[in-house]
Amino acid sequence: MSDYRTLSSKRIYSGQVISLRVDKIQLPSGQKAEREVIEHLGAVAIVAVEPNGNILLVKQYRHPTGKELLEIPAGGVESGETPEETARRELQEETGFFPGELERLAGFYSAPGFSNEFLHLFLATDLSPSLLIAEDTSEIQVVSISPLKAMEMIKSGEIIDAKSIIGLLYYLSLSH
Repeated sequence: MSDYRTLSSKRIYSGQVISLRVDKIQLPSGQKAEREVIEHLGAVAIVAVEPNGNILLVKQYRHPTGKELLEIPAGGVESGETPEETARRELQEETGFFPGELERLAGFYSAPGFSNEFLHLFLATDLSPSLLIAEDTSEIQVVSISPLKAMEMIKSGEIIDAKSIIGLLYYLSLSH
């Protein structure tokens, strides 16, 4: 990998959630190329399992897709926050539950072809009611489904969000 060299980097946008830069790189062949890179602080995704074994999902409108999606709870890591702190906060904000147990399951890049966003996947259990109010969560609907229903919804295309599919399949592979 050291054969790839960044020759220059120019930030062209800085926002609240992402920044965009354009890098000029040299490939191992010596050829030069440009790469557009979305920078992100990282995020968490949580498979929240109720005592009865059901999984909590959230239904929310996602503007870039133009539709409501059914997803596992998730959110961005804020500056100075650990992924574990983010997972606890996001679960409370989106579902109204606090995890008594939080276990890191895995981690993955969401779209490494153009972004450095890394998602930390957690399993949350021993849930207790504990609502945190956030400004953008009032439109979120919490949905409780069985593991079997989760698999059916992935297969039927009702769950089409990548982090949710990864999280649910990972959890289901561990539990069955």
